[in-house]
Amino acid sequence: MANVRPPLKSEQSEIRSFVKYINTTQRPVEVLWVDYSGNVSHFKLLQPREFCLVNTYVTHPWRFRDHETGEQMHVRYQPVYMPEPWFTSFDSNGKLTRKEIRIHFPLRTLRENCLWRITDLIPGEDELRELEIPRILVDELLDRRKNKLAARRS
Repeated sequence: MANVRPPLKSEQSEIRSFVKYINTTQRPVEVLWVDYSGNVSHFKLLQPREFCLVNTYVTHPWRFRDHETGEQMHVRYQPVYMPEPWFTSFDSNGKLTRKEIRIHFPLRTLRENCLWRITDLIPGEDELRELEIPRILVDELLDRRKNKLAARRS
């Protein structure tokens, strides 16, 4: 039997979670809540090194996206964050605190880093097509560029 994951969406819950999302990158990052229908909903745009305080529930998934490129950002090396119960976050003095969640770039291969950098450096589709590199890389660069433009529009 195939291992089929249920669709990612928020579920009803009474267990609250209090988090502090911190953008540790040098890029604007979109904080996105996955709603009860599985739709991604814009919550906030965090500038570099900025943070936001969020009151949520343990069954509410959160995603993070580079505002300029559309690249999926990670927290704790994962593309989706599921909040932890409020009663699990205490400081060294036993005081209840918000869970600090640091948003970071995903771990990438050298190839992926190079493709993202080329996409940043070469703005036009025609210039990408003229590169003297394998066609499969040109196609991937064009897809990344298309995703980057779509992210800017949304």
